[in-house]
Amino acid sequence: GADLEALAVASERGEGVTASSRRSMELALVAFVTLGVGTAVGNNYYFISASLHSEKLFGFTFFDSDDATIQFPASYMTYAWCFLGPKMLAAGITGCAWDAAAPGSQRRQDLVRNTPLLLGLGQFVMGIGPLLTSDNAVLYCGLMTAGWATGSMSVLVPILTLEWYGRDHWIRMFSVLMTVATLGMFTSYGLMQIDWEYSHAASANTTRGYDDEAWEQWSELSVDDVADNSGDGWGMCAHQASCFRAAFIIQAAMCAGATLVAHKMFRTAHEKSVFAYRGGGSGSY
Repeated sequence: GADLEALAVASERGEGVTASSRRSMELALVAFVTLGVGTAVGNNYYFISASLHSEKLFGFTFFDSDDATIQFPASYMTYAWCFLGPKMLAAGITGCAWDAAAPGSQRRQDLVRNTPLLLGLGQFVMGIGPLLTSDNAVLYCGLMTAGWATGSMSVLVPILTLEWYGRDHWIRMFSVLMTVATLGMFTSYGLMQIDWEYSHAASANTTRGYDDEAWEQWSELSVDDVADNSGDGWGMCAHQASCFRAAFIIQAAMCAGATLVAHKMFRTAHEKSVFAYRGGGSGSY
């Protein structure tokens, strides 16, 4: 009887370790996708805004036009704010919302699950939106959701690491997760770079009415940061639907997968907490 009881306890401890390892891999995957895609979009905002910029916003002409409803200059700094503003705002709001929610509550779980979901929706809009409209709201939506998701997950990763692994293992686990997120950023950035180079290659430009001379003109304009009403200073593609489309759609699918993994992650965390209740160890979430 004693041997059977010892075997049962050992089995329970094994189940707890397995659940903990599975939860760690799930959290790493969520960080890889969410922080990776969000940060890559922020780092690539210049070329994204250069490629998708339009003079109309919500149907009204605002940017660099003599007949603009409300005139103000189009600026790359405006698009930088579209990413960085929501990123900073989300960091504060997400942290406060987590503290205000009860431990283990549905509200806390939704904060984590909705972050890659929001990012995925924004990526889908930027991938499909230019096929349907040339309105600048597509670009604003994509950059703002990417900034929000990045700021939110930047807070959630250390919070989850501290609550799930405790202070003794916090630094090690946080460092591992941020390293994984960095790999995700390189992956997404590389994906967008490959897509951009393919879409803007001289051969592709020729099929869209651009030639090598136009490509060289854009290169000079981009260095001098000059923009005019013709759109030449905005990526030489004046809202072409192909710009970054493949990368955005692929990243939207990645975010959808990360959302499903985040949902499963809390089921794994629940298994770990049940094991802890039975005497196997710590499993707070």
